[in-house]
Amino acid sequence: MLRPLLFFAVLIVSIAIISPNAMAFSKKSLVWEKCTGCHVPVGGKISRVEELRTTPEEWVVIVDRMARLHGMDLESGEMNPLIKELSATQGLTVEEAEQVKYLDLYNNPQNVETPQAGAPEKLFVTCVRCHSAGKILSYRMTESAWAKIRDFHLYMTPTVIGQMREMKWIPEADAVLAQLAKSQPYGKALKAPKNSPAGAWLILGYEPGKGNYRGTATIKNAAHGDYDVAGSWQYADGYSESFFGDASLYGGSAFRINTQHNGSTTLGAFSFADGVLRGQYSFPAPNFRTSTSTWYQLNGKAQVLKMSPSYLVSGETTTLMLEGTKLPKITVADVSVSGGALKVISAKQQGANAIELQVLYRGKGSAKTRISVKGLAAGSLNLVSQVDYIAITPELGRARVDGGQHFPAEGVQFDAIAYSKGSKGDDIALGPVAAKFSLSELVTRPGDDDLVWLGEIGAAGTYLPTSDYGPIEVREFHAEGIGLVKVVAEYKRGDRSYAAEARLVVTEPDYIPRIK
Repeated sequence: MLRPLLFFAVLIVSIAIISPNAMAFSKKSLVWEKCTGCHVPVGGKISRVEELRTTPEEWVVIVDRMARLHGMDLESGEMNPLIKELSATQGLTVEEAEQVKYLDLYNNPQNVETPQAGAPEKLFVTCVRCHSAGKILSYRMTESAWAKIRDFHLYMTPTVIGQMREMKWIPEADAVLAQLAKSQPYGKALKAPKNSPAGAWLILGYEPGKGNYRGTATIKNAAHGDYDVAGSWQYADGYSESFFGDASLYGGSAFRINTQHNGSTTLGAFSFADGVLRGQYSFPAPNFRTSTSTWYQLNGKAQVLKMSPSYLVSGETTTLMLEGTKLPKITVADVSVSGGALKVISAKQQGANAIELQVLYRGKGSAKTRISVKGLAAGSLNLVSQVDYIAITPELGRARVDGGQHFPAEGVQFDAIAYSKGSKGDDIALGPVAAKFSLSELVTRPGDDDLVWLGEIGAAGTYLPTSDYGPIEVREFHAEGIGLVKVVAEYKRGDRSYAAEARLVVTEPDYIPRIK
């Protein structure tokens, strides 16, 4: 009789110990308080809530919908802690989030989403008329949760069947959702890494139209598990700006920053993995700018982290910048070159985080060389005989006119990239060049006058619409200030001139950003 009693005693103790840890959300958590009024817990798990994982931005959309349409009592200041609780177990991994990072900033991304043959193509036909593919790929859900999306759409937007009347939307949506259950499965709850961004950081970034920048930042622990951020950076032309603000870390890897940069409000979205922050900044209109940067911990380790430019052209003397942490003082003799007819003319220290080299390449054809300084690997360089052509990115830029206080104009930042032709069609993208940009008419109809109403582009490739979303009385058919034009980039290097073209479409405001 002792053994059964002992078994049940052990079982009861085991349940008491294991159950609390098995629950993603305790009964004292904000998620339990706000969500279980509608989503009934089953076996300690909150239905629907614990059947999906997504980004912090999509959790904001979901929670906002619960408050707007379903009566969730969400008080001021509760959104951020609620999203942090949800992201701790119901977020995406770094690898999953990387696929959709262009949607993190609520801005105007220029990514072109292209369907592939087969099942993904059906996704575009069925879903990517109203949504971006990125929104859909931001989710990992259980099979039953994916299946419910069909009825959710019929409830929220019953006109979907009429809008999609050229197809049998219900069975075709079911087929796509069944495929998504296989390609985007829930898997298991996220186990958030125990990361802390507090400390000192080196910032190495690039901003189209302005070039490379370098700076430092300090991240400090603040109230409620958040962070204070402050720092400054300087561009290659000497212009500098300082910033300060606050930040939150979601799911141990999604780092979001709100800062003031020389008076401009900015948003930053970064991934935190392997001790490094990688991400992008967005400056909204009227100070529209975008940039990407990588933040490295200033931990006393000597390392070269970036070398720019990433290519050398034969016959040209080039200023090569090596950037990193705790870089040693060097002379020309300390620079090692592996391969290529490369001559180091001078070496100059620029503080502890940068070394400036003057180098001359004299060679034929294409090659690669590796550089190191005092045993520190600096990386590889493409060696080319010449720049063969330039191309503009994005190939098709999309801007949006001003839609009022809550829907400011959204611009496009164009960049010109130099290329060298490969022997087998494997052209080499060398890097950005300082081209001058302009707009010209793209005639698509008789009397095409789009260029008259779309304004101008900055010489460095920054375009921001100047009109608002409203009829222009003197324009034919009282059309708005929207249209399609050419973007032209011109660049001179030595005695050669280069030109490239792209397209710019200016369209209406995005009045329903939740679904994009």
